[in-house]
Amino acid sequence: MQKEKNTELKVVDIRYYKTRRGVGYQCRTNIHGVEICNDGNGGPTFVDGYKLATSAGVRRERLDDEWHLESLIDEHEKEKELKQ
Repeated sequence: MQKEKNTELKVVDIRYYKTRRGVGYQCRTNIHGVEICNDGNGGPTFVDGYKLATSAGVRRERLDDEWHLESLIDEHEKEKELKQ
């Protein structure tokens, strides 16, 4: 029986940008080619590189949970603030 990986996704850098309807963001993660994004036009936060993330061992329910993705961004912002 093969043991499943359980890799945790982590935000390592964030780029914010203005849009016509608000603020969008693009977050680099600890997995190459996987980003957490929001286009700033009122849509949900989503994972770009979903297949790469699942191949790396990130659980699908974590990738599909917008609140979890937002919490990863909050964690990164908090760590960044503590370092300053």
